[in-house]
Amino acid sequence: MDRALVREVLGPYVIAADEDFQGGVLIRAADGQEAEVDVNEVCLAVSRYPPGRFFDILAELVDRLGASVSPTDRPVVLRREGDRAHLPAEAQRGAAVTVAMTGQAMENFLSGS
Repeated sequence: MDRALVREVLGPYVIAADEDFQGGVLIRAADGQEAEVDVNEVCLAVSRYPPGRFFDILAELVDRLGASVSPTDRPVVLRREGDRAHLPAEAQRGAAVTVAMTGQAMENFLSGS
């Protein structure tokens, strides 16, 4: 996990975090929606996806990290087809590749629209 990149992307939106960005980082998007992003050495976790501009932040972070999104109630979202090989076999079958990693694409997928 590139912590410097996580800090760079989330930094402008942080309203609460510890010094090393370990654990929960509370961010506020431009539209006022807040979300807590749990950061550790191997992944980021978000337990609640607020509607709106939060998804722009999430999409930028996912894209710049070269990451995939693994929601608990939906298939994995991949940035490109080549990422499928890194998933366990059962996750590979349902994984969806997004054409463009944008906030709107992430919100549509994660909200089921």
